[in-house]
Amino acid sequence: MSNAPGKLSPWAIFAFVLSIGLCPVVTIAAIPAGLWALRDVRVHGRRGRRLAMVAIAISAVVTPLVVTAGWWWNKHVREPLMAGPAAVIAQGQGGDLRAFLEGTGGGGTESEAEHFLHRLSASFGEIRSTRLADEPEADAQREQDATGWWIWVPYEAMFDRGAASINTRFLISDPQRGWVTSFDRLIVEMPDGGTLHWPAAIEGDGR
Repeated sequence: MSNAPGKLSPWAIFAFVLSIGLCPVVTIAAIPAGLWALRDVRVHGRRGRRLAMVAIAISAVVTPLVVTAGWWWNKHVREPLMAGPAAVIAQGQGGDLRAFLEGTGGGGTESEAEHFLHRLSASFGEIRSTRLADEPEADAQREQDATGWWIWVPYEAMFDRGAASINTRFLISDPQRGWVTSFDRLIVEMPDGGTLHWPAAIEGDGR
C-alpha cells in the first residue's frame, strides 16, 4: 500500500539537513539524497520537490566553501601550531633577519632581532626542533578593534646545548591586517631563571 498523497518526503528533509552540515563528507551526501528525494516525490506523489532542489543547490555551494575553509585552517593554523616556531627561529639564527621579522608578524627591528637571537644562541645554541608542551588554550578574545584574536601555546624546544621552554602567542587575526597567522610573541625561559622576550616591548606583560 502506498503512503497517503501529499506527505512530505523524508528524503527531502534528510537532504536538507545534510546540506547545512559543516563537514564536506556530510554536505556532499546531500546531493544523492536530494536526487533520491526527487525520485520519491515523483514516484510516490509526495511533497518536497522544492526542498530537495534547495538542498542540492546548498550542497553545491557549501561543499567547496567548507573544503576551502578546512584546507586554509589546516595549512595556515593547524600545521604551524603543530610544528611550532622552530623554522622561523632557525632562519633568524642563520642570519636571515628579514625572514625572522616577517615570520613573527613584523614587530621589532633588525637590530632588536639580532640582539634577541644572539642571546638565544649564546644560551642554547642553534635550534633543532619544537614540539607542543601542552594542548593550546584559547586566550580571551579582546575587542576586535584592539588586538585581534590569538592563542598562547607552550612548546619544548631542542637546541644544540639542551632544551628550553618557549611560550608563544600565535596571532590568527589582526584588525588592521586581517588574517595574519604567525608567532608574533616569544617568551623563552632562560637558564638563569629569567625570561627572554620577543619583541622586547612585551617584557613585563604578565606572560
